[in-house]
Amino acid sequence: MGRKSEFSREEKIAAVKLVTEGGRSVLSVANEYGIHENTLGKWKRQYAINPEGAFRGEPVLEEADAQARELQQLKRRVQELENENDFLKKVSAYFAKGLR
Repeated sequence: MGRKSEFSREEKIAAVKLVTEGGRSVLSVANEYGIHENTLGKWKRQYAINPEGAFRGEPVLEEADAQARELQQLKRRVQELENENDFLKKVSAYFAKGLR
């Protein structure tokens, strides 16, 4: 389990905005805040994915995770539809035999 952040939500947003809107480098802002540049990069990604929900203690789904989950759901749905389609083909063939 990760430790509680010593930075408030507002401080994290301010750091991200220094990079995104202030034109400063990730490294210089990270040094100013006394954090690793990867931490600031993670904050930047979280803010880009969901600006309203970022840094509120909500689990953050990385975009790739969300896309992978959606792809898995879509594949499952395609399989269900293919199974239904196969069943309907078999049923229609069965009843078509009875009509002849």
